[in-house]
Amino acid sequence: MIWTASQDTLPPVPPARRLDPSPEVLAETVELTAAHLDSRAHTVADFERSLDGLVRHAHRDRHPLARALADALGHRYTEEIEAQRLGGLHVVVASLLWRVPGYSLKPEYVRRGRGHEECAQGGLELVLAARLREISYRLMSKEPLPFLLSTPTWDTGALEAAELVERLTEYHRLNVTPGPADFAQALLRLRRDGAADGAAAEAAARLGTAEGARLASWLGPDGEPAPALRRVAEPDPQTHKAWQRAGTAAAQVVFHSGERAALQREFPEPFHWLGRPHEGFTQCYHWYEGHLVRASVLPEDRETQAAWLLPQVTLAATAGDHGSSWMLPHLARLGGPAGPALHAAVAAGLGGRYVESRRPAVEALLVLAARGELDAPLLGRELAAMTALGTVKPNRLADAARCAAAAGAHATLWTVLAEVLPTLLPSVRGAGEVLAIAASCAEHCAATGPVPDAVAAAAARRGSAAVTTEARRLSAALATG
Repeated sequence: MIWTASQDTLPPVPPARRLDPSPEVLAETVELTAAHLDSRAHTVADFERSLDGLVRHAHRDRHPLARALADALGHRYTEEIEAQRLGGLHVVVASLLWRVPGYSLKPEYVRRGRGHEECAQGGLELVLAARLREISYRLMSKEPLPFLLSTPTWDTGALEAAELVERLTEYHRLNVTPGPADFAQALLRLRRDGAADGAAAEAAARLGTAEGARLASWLGPDGEPAPALRRVAEPDPQTHKAWQRAGTAAAQVVFHSGERAALQREFPEPFHWLGRPHEGFTQCYHWYEGHLVRASVLPEDRETQAAWLLPQVTLAATAGDHGSSWMLPHLARLGGPAGPALHAAVAAGLGGRYVESRRPAVEALLVLAARGELDAPLLGRELAAMTALGTVKPNRLADAARCAAAAGAHATLWTVLAEVLPTLLPSVRGAGEVLAIAASCAEHCAATGPVPDAVAAAAARRGSAAVTTEARRLSAALATG
């Protein structure tokens, strides 16, 4: 059905911020690196600026950098330690201090930990490890990189194609061989921008290098994210048995991330997993640290990341688990299509058992709506489907919708809830609460249009039950606008 309504007045969404250049002064680079390693909130900006600064200063003169790092951070690396035991920037710093054996930095030693072969976050972590160890190996060699190709333009992790062309041009001028993992990460970060992509592809092809040709091809169909495929999964007690939760005993909506043949064919082996179909993982310790940096591996493919996140968000609705709804606002701020998987993850989040699990989903809804990327009918249909499955309880949805409406999303919420009401009426427990929010939203946004059949039928019933009363209120609101 089609309704007319006034526009929402939504909270503003902070735009993506362009990264500042890495510090020119050596002492500032060391200070930034130490602060990043001490922080529990690993931001993309601090991580990438620290990494790029270390690479640039090491290329200029490694010895002063090593002395400064030894003074500030040497106490952390008192003995030689293999690369696989070091996470994040620790492996780069320890390599600059000659505390990492070179063999452990080689590509063949970048592999999954046993028991986490299907973990989505483990896959992203593997890409980070491959990139960091490659950089560290080059730092220990006689051919350190002058700068990185994959340093993002924006604090989401996205990289402008024209900027990557400029960097490849400088590499070509300096006769520098790009690091395979660094270049692969740069490609995954490219922000697609319509007409600008064509100009960047032409400039890349003119370089006459293998990397220029790959960049040009990647800006075409090869680099487009694959759509995720939806299905309703029945519980399987043999699947991921070690991580089962009570909430996995019911059918639930899941998405297969799509296959990307070019990624498996042309990228280094640690990247291949990202190009294979995957359905997410019910539970994994990786969700609880460093998620922003891992999300920056695929900053322009939030659909794939949402498909992987969905089972964990669903746990917050179906089990005594807080899940990972807290990641939803960040995914909403990333780039790429905001498609069915992301909307399904938001829907599951709105049904979280705990208030603190629902709030991030409400924030994600508001972010998408403010950016003009929310498909309200799609979100409503997914909520209806999850309500029918029992994933989303009406009373929890009502509470989440109330919070979103309080932020000014009345027209958006009315459009969403209009898709849910037929599933709840006439007698699902909690339908009256949802109807009340829908009626309030319709009144606030002056919605007009046909009364949904399910609402009309409920309004025509005798008595003064909450469902009947709120159905009449909603009918009157739609009739008068």
